[in-house]
Amino acid sequence: MDDQWRISKHDPEWKSLFNDIASKLRTSLGELAIRIDHVGSTSVVGLDAKPIIDIQISILNYDDILIYKTKIEQVGFVLREENPDKTKRYFREVLGTRRTHIHVRQAGSFSEQVTLLFRDYLRLHPADCLRYAQEKHQLMDLYKNERPKYVEGKGPIVWDILNSVRLTNSYGSSLYWLGRTV
Repeated sequence: MDDQWRISKHDPEWKSLFNDIASKLRTSLGELAIRIDHVGSTSVVGLDAKPIIDIQISILNYDDILIYKTKIEQVGFVLREENPDKTKRYFREVLGTRRTHIHVRQAGSFSEQVTLLFRDYLRLHPADCLRYAQEKHQLMDLYKNERPKYVEGKGPIVWDILNSVRLTNSYGSSLYWLGRTV
């Protein structure tokens, strides 16, 4: 596998890669997955991104990991037990295969919804999308060999953009919750 720790121009193939993996996950998980979404920068057309597909799986019974862990592993992903983010279960590709991140979250949770909101907002606001891409390039230049610092460095701009969602009232009100405008 080539080095995927770089920022690339948007590749339309990312959508096909997501669709292929999502189809396999849907077959394996069935009704356990309330929704399977392409999230992260590769899900936003025109946004420069690390060529890593991020997939969010929304589960009703998040705490009962035994009901979905094996089904995700059957598709070729491994649970990363050491994940410090307690809002999700994190699965990664089997060593030697294309880099993919699977984020399993409680359906309706704040973390599930904010991920979708951020993606949807960037899809509709090219200026903020460009601003986010520029910041990612700067952070990659600064922290190319320090992944945790790169990830942590994105925090301020992510929160600034999420604040823009509230300020611009993009969805008809200041709240976009549980997949609908409130």
